Amino acid sequence: MTHAEQLAHFVVRASFEDLSDAARSQLKIRVLDSLGCAIGAMAGDPVQLIRDQVEEFDGNRCCTLVGGGQAAPDRASLYNGALVRYLDFNDSYLSKGETCHPNDNLAPVMAAAEYSNETGREFMTALAVAYQIQCRLSDVAPVRAAGFDHTTRGA
Repeated sequence: MTHAEQLAHFVVRASFEDLSDAARSQLKIRVLDSLGCAIGAMAGDPVQLIRDQVEEFDGNRCCTLVGGGQAAPDRASLYNGALVRYLDFNDSYLSKGETCHPNDNLAPVMAAAEYSNETGREFMTALAVAYQIQCRLSDVAPVRAAGFDHTTRGA
């Protein structure tokens, strides 16, 4: 099985029941922390500019924007992700010679879950999988030594 096939197998087999109570609790803490950062960033000039752009160009309003309103999944992910990132209080995963901010996954997973009408359990499972994959990639595929920022791999 190729690495891509192994990754796909891991993703499709993941379930909420696979998450330990400790993992569920820690994931909830990280979601609340990220949302707190997002709320704290709402008055920031850069995120206000993103909000203005989202409102001007968006026609498919089906996903929630932190602080009110709705937008298409990609635009909700952009805006909510900017909110989570703006204050720079991200969670961090440290690997040998590498780091990443797994909560970068919150906004796109949140938008995808809302768009596809998933349950909270499915949302938490998807977010846990995203955390695991991003952290594992930091362990096995560091990019900083090659002159790239960890966000390259995160994308």
